[in-house]
Amino acid sequence: MMRIITQFSRIFVGILFIISGLIKANDTIGFSYKLDEYFEVFHMPFFAPYAVALAMFICIFEIMCGVALLLGAFARLNAWLLLLMIIFFTLLTGYSAITGKVTDCGCFGDAIKLKPIESFYKDLVLLVLIVFIFIGVKHIKPLFNKGILSIAIYTSFSVITFFTFYTYMFLPIKDFLPYKVGNDIREKMVCPPGSPTDSMVMVFIYTKAGQDYEFDMNHIPDDTTFIFKDRKDKLVREGCKPPIHDFKLYDSSVNEYTDSLLNDEGYKLILVQKKVVEGRTGEEAKIAKLANDWTSKSNLKFWALTSSGKDQLEAYRHEHQFAFPYYSMDQVPLKSIIRSNPGVILMKKSTIIKKWSAYNLPSYEVVLRYMNK
Repeated sequence: MMRIITQFSRIFVGILFIISGLIKANDTIGFSYKLDEYFEVFHMPFFAPYAVALAMFICIFEIMCGVALLLGAFARLNAWLLLLMIIFFTLLTGYSAITGKVTDCGCFGDAIKLKPIESFYKDLVLLVLIVFIFIGVKHIKPLFNKGILSIAIYTSFSVITFFTFYTYMFLPIKDFLPYKVGNDIREKMVCPPGSPTDSMVMVFIYTKAGQDYEFDMNHIPDDTTFIFKDRKDKLVREGCKPPIHDFKLYDSSVNEYTDSLLNDEGYKLILVQKKVVEGRTGEEAKIAKLANDWTSKSNLKFWALTSSGKDQLEAYRHEHQFAFPYYSMDQVPLKSIIRSNPGVILMKKSTIIKKWSAYNLPSYEVVLRYMNK
């Protein structure tokens, strides 16, 4: 019986670890943002500069643990690693479920969003299965001889490492975000017809003996010792929240240009830089040429979005002689628009046509090919 439980646990955990790791490896930048949240919650800002490297390591490590489990390689060492890892993550998701400080563990990236309590229950199930693996490790045998096993391990490691670095450099292969190619930003900014709206109730706050009490309008106390203090609206059920709800851009004078960007019927080329002093450097000459070619040859406007401060931005523009203006946007949507800093997006009206990362910024001729498709 123990053999059957162990083999089931081995296969289930191995497949789940591979799937979870691949989803995160598909978007290591996004996973690094989640790690940044944890670093902030636990007051460990000194880890922030290493968030991307840690994200890539965790993805590769998680997938390789799953591969080794399925192949039956390094069974005892792998069982220890899995047990220590799941204990750590169970404590982490348990803390998130209790405090609510991190609303999504990032276990399956943006493909599958889990609430903190769901992540905790998921880890509890995995903990039980991995305990079975740990106890029944003697029943896990290598599927192949040593030579074939070594080839399988090294090949898997090479392929997974290549995949992780490729998606880091050239954007996720599968984009699960609302700003993926083909999506209409304007459409994603509204809820479908008939969607539920926020449900609110009026709450009346009374005080008695120095303590506050809340009552709804049907249960207001008759006791005159209760003294009215305040009234507020309380959310009892959250309604539809559009996939894109924070896409707003402003010029240096804080005039909003969101509609100007989205309502223009033609093509537009957009440079996205979360922070102008962060990200990949040495691409400024390409950006300047692309902007100049775009405005002069197509006679269209070149847009640039950033969350950088005004003083920092002006110094950067002056240093690199950029003729185009920047528009301000909160860094949260900028992180979702494109997983690259800098990155370039081609849009037609409000629909995303193509994205390019900092590692393959396009020339005007390349952009033109996508406009003519």
